[in-house]
Amino acid sequence: MALAQEYCISCTQPNAVYRCIIEDARPGGQSLTRLCLTAMTRDGGHASCSVKGGTVFDCNGPVKRVPWAAQEPGRVAEPAVSEPQASEAAKGKAPPQGEPPKTMVDLAKRANENMQKANEDMKEQAQSAGQAIGKATKKTWECMFSLFFRC
Repeated sequence: MALAQEYCISCTQPNAVYRCIIEDARPGGQSLTRLCLTAMTRDGGHASCSVKGGTVFDCNGPVKRVPWAAQEPGRVAEPAVSEPQASEAAKGKAPPQGEPPKTMVDLAKRANENMQKANEDMKEQAQSAGQAIGKATKKTWECMFSLFFRC
């Protein structure tokens, strides 16, 4: 089960795009999008922020993490943590296979990596089968052209 929720956030004055991840997201409390919008507007000193259309897969801004607990009354929100652009998600790598994915993006990337590996395995098998058929065909023709002396 994924324990985070992600949104692509576009802010103005100054203009910026962020990939906002709400960690330990769960039902209840204020809107998760509002939590991201509030944190990005406040932390980045922006005039306003809004959810950018499209998917988080297309979001090429730096990752900002916001704890879900930041929206609970009486709790002081920890500042959003920024990750460098060269994070695992930006590199296109899913977490190691031993760990469960933390976000839906990680889950999708892992599934994509598994599909690519299966595709490569299928290509190798098809090539070796094609080579075997080619050798058998060549041997059959050699046999026939030699009037069955080289069989």
